[in-house]
Amino acid sequence: MPRKPVHLELAGGQSRRQRIWNRIRDMNGVEFDISDVTPGDVPIDNTRAFVASLACAGYLEIVQASGPRKRALYRLTRDSGVEVPRVTRQGTAVTQGQGNEALWGAMQALGGFNTRILAEMAGVKESTVKSYCKFLTRAGYLTIDREGKRKGHGGIATQYRLLTSRVNGPRPPMITRLKAVYDPNIHAIVWQQNADDAIEEMEAAR
Repeated sequence: MPRKPVHLELAGGQSRRQRIWNRIRDMNGVEFDISDVTPGDVPIDNTRAFVASLACAGYLEIVQASGPRKRALYRLTRDSGVEVPRVTRQGTAVTQGQGNEALWGAMQALGGFNTRILAEMAGVKESTVKSYCKFLTRAGYLTIDREGKRKGHGGIATQYRLLTSRVNGPRPPMITRLKAVYDPNIHAIVWQQNADDAIEEMEAAR
């Protein structure tokens, strides 16, 4: 089953996985079962799948396997801190978003930049950089110091500047599937594309 968009999974500013992880950490190393760490508004199957992935990744140990009259019991063995571990259902680390992390770090190091320089420094395709900068500008993280002129050889690239007042933490803002900008540092959607924006984009693409 595909995951819900970020804004539908949030409650109190935190995702389901984050709230489950908070409860696991609150157990302070005491063994627990699935029901012990399932928030009231989260389906228990979601918790079961996430706990299984954490066990596969080595964050949890299985104290007691489930059986005909036994409930599965787990214990936290690797506490990586307040941030929820990013793992797949198979327990492998999620690498998606590493490009954004490189871009976010490069933006803070440079302050002012264009997409060409940023792409070279972060090792990310310039087309990806342009899209990311477009959304961060709309969300108010970037300002445009100078508009670009012409494309290709001889063209002048748009010059951006990162507003340090909008840097809320080390994690990069994320672009969701619904074209919203989500800041994981403050657990909030900071910009959402509205209908007028969507129509304008479609008309521009014709």
